[in-house]
Amino acid sequence: MSARLRVWLVVAAASLAAAGAAVGITLATRTTVPKRHIAAPPVADDPTAPPRVVAEVRAALRSWPGGTVGRLRAAAAEHPHSALVRLELGLALAAGGDAPAARQAWAEAAKAQPDSPSAVYAENALHPDTPRNDPPFVPSFSVPRTRVERLLLRGVGLQAALRPRSAERAFAAAARLAPGNAEAQVAAAVGLYDKDRPELAFSRLGPLVRRFPHAQTVRFHLGLLLIYLRQLPLARHELRLARAEGPETAIGKRAQLLLRASRTR
Repeated sequence: MSARLRVWLVVAAASLAAAGAAVGITLATRTTVPKRHIAAPPVADDPTAPPRVVAEVRAALRSWPGGTVGRLRAAAAEHPHSALVRLELGLALAAGGDAPAARQAWAEAAKAQPDSPSAVYAENALHPDTPRNDPPFVPSFSVPRTRVERLLLRGVGLQAALRPRSAERAFAAAARLAPGNAEAQVAAAVGLYDKDRPELAFSRLGPLVRRFPHAQTVRFHLGLLLIYLRQLPLARHELRLARAEGPETAIGKRAQLLLRASRTR
């Protein structure tokens, strides 16, 4: 995500907060960023969007601010499965102060093309009080030695590319191949995480604590997901347990970093 797009998402979320539709964002509001001074939203970097759709979005933004919303609405009708168009429409609507319509556009973006960066950006805008993007699966290894580990690293790469559904499929395939492998089972649980339905991941990750009581990866990822829920005391508890299983491992060191970061919040 570009720095400019991050700023726009913050400003858009702040506009929703000012309208009472979002909570906890005070970095910017419509009163601190007058509409007449707001430049057009940036076009999100989304390799899944067809060139024709990107061109239409760029053309709509060139008419900013007067004709942008109308042109983006027309593009959304013409491209019902485009998350990019709906993401940009939401940004334009938020800048204009129409919070309910902005949220609706972002919700439609997330549903229209869930395996795309634009859908992830839309969910970020809908959930400004959580960390950006989805929680990542953190493997204990860097060089894969088995088919399962290759699938896990493929899922990690897809997560980094903001392709959450493709990552979920890769993790699920690894879990099916290795039902007794704690890392594969944890990855499958993490891949299910949805900011609107976090219980999907927790209902699968929680039982792994009993199944793999000393698996560092289970406690670490449980703590990580709790951070996304803003349950910081519980998250710190799980991260301490993860660190205790091996403070010098890659995951143990990552747990320590998260513990330090969480103490500053």
